[in-house]
Amino acid sequence: MTQRTEVFRYPPARAEALRRALADAGFEERPLAHAFFQARGEGVVASLYRSGKLVVQGKGVDGFAARFLGGAMPEPSKKSADRGASASTSTSGPEACAALGPDRLGSDEAGKGDSFGGLTVAAVAVSQGQRAELIEAGVTDSKALSDQRVRVLAPWIREHYPFAERSLSPAAYNEAHREAGSNVNTLLTRLHTEVLLSLYEETRMEAAVVDRFSPREPVRHALAEQAAGLQVIEIPRAEAEAAVAAASVLAREAFLVQMEALRDQWACDLPLGSGAPVPPALRRFLKLHGRAELGQVAKLHFANVKRIAEGLPWS
Repeated sequence: MTQRTEVFRYPPARAEALRRALADAGFEERPLAHAFFQARGEGVVASLYRSGKLVVQGKGVDGFAARFLGGAMPEPSKKSADRGASASTSTSGPEACAALGPDRLGSDEAGKGDSFGGLTVAAVAVSQGQRAELIEAGVTDSKALSDQRVRVLAPWIREHYPFAERSLSPAAYNEAHREAGSNVNTLLTRLHTEVLLSLYEETRMEAAVVDRFSPREPVRHALAEQAAGLQVIEIPRAEAEAAVAAASVLAREAFLVQMEALRDQWACDLPLGSGAPVPPALRRFLKLHGRAELGQVAKLHFANVKRIAEGLPWS
């Protein structure tokens, strides 16, 4: 069975019913930005967004749909209408990548939605002959993998594939965020451009796939000026492309390593994500180390971080 990603429409009013059904089935629930919840179990990761989009990733998509979506299984969501963006922004990963050359670079980031920690971005170069090896090893979107599996796969990828990485500590992230005009997408554009340009100069592969974070395709525009021979596409759900999946594993592993080091350095529990465990952890950190040190472990522009730092309640 191969890894798949399917998107379904699901009534937001039924979100709680699905949450309970998954909990009863033993799925592990995790908080996710802009979503009712994310649940992991039975070979899939299911994310129900507040827009009504249900994204199911993994090897057990069909079983999940049959068991939890039943005979009234929602139809896969249709492609969004073209609103002036380039064709590559409105197509799925496999469709958009089909026109690219066989040897590809891919890039992805980790830490963008986490209150604690900085930001890591990675790029990996994968030739046509190496793609099957990645798939056979189980390399897929890091969000569909356990942290333990990410830790196993990342060193293997670094040993066998050309790669480039950029890792910003929380302090460096906060400074870079200010320098970018407090615009996360501007910062992401810089980092993705840096890793892809570095890898392009090393490998001269002529195609790159980026997990899209802005409909304006800023990485493609930036690299058009610096690497004219590189064809770049930015698409949602780009982790279906092997090179992007490998990059997501490296970025995630680098972020996990950074978080472990921060916990050891500050002797504090610093949870991943931005969900319910974060505010209590922020308060404990402030009690131990004071507000002046908060930027050493957290993203200061996050709303939950600001509220706790200012002594306001968070619910």
